[in-house]
Amino acid sequence: MPPLSYHLLHDWLNTRLGDVSALRSGPLVVRRLALALDPADLPPTLEAEVLFLHRSHRLGDLFPHLSVLTSHDGFDAALTTGENLALARTLGWQNVRPLQLPNAAGLLGTAPQPDWPGLLAALEAELGDLEEVVAPPVFRPRLALTNAMRPELLDEVAAQGAGVLVTGQMRRSALQRAREFGLGVVVLGHRRSELWGLRQLASELREAFPELACTVYGEA
Repeated sequence: MPPLSYHLLHDWLNTRLGDVSALRSGPLVVRRLALALDPADLPPTLEAEVLFLHRSHRLGDLFPHLSVLTSHDGFDAALTTGENLALARTLGWQNVRPLQLPNAAGLLGTAPQPDWPGLLAALEAELGDLEEVVAPPVFRPRLALTNAMRPELLDEVAAQGAGVLVTGQMRRSALQRAREFGLGVVVLGHRRSELWGLRQLASELREAFPELACTVYGEA
């Protein structure tokens, strides 16, 4: 198998995420890739040719020998609590489709679990401890996964048949609206959902490029 080129890696990531930028030019050959959410998650030294960062604004002149690729909005939309088809597949959601939302991304899906405790157990098994949960008065397994929680978005979510909102961060201003619609709310936690996305991206890269050594930092 020929060695992986920097340009092929960049193109693959850009196709997957849509907004990948190169902060530093790349080597001809890539054998090791480091992935992190923030520069603060990285050790003092890295054994890699390329670094992928979700947030790169604090990188400064750290790791000057590394090529650096970054994605913010595309990563959030595709691999956290936006239109995250990979998470929906992993959790076994059925009848999945994109949600039409103003200034937000998301999807609808039906959970295989028959009750609220079963849904929470499945989410905890995949993502770890949940940040906050608000039980619905009656459990309906149609779920909305969204990257925002605003009152007007809950109007749309409820109108499209969701019984549970799954999101990254709680917005108290929208909680009363959720209760009015009888929606359950599951807050995964912003960083927790991002780390899931980073692990998922590394897994997809390993499958696409078996010769590439991928290391995810910041999970501890």
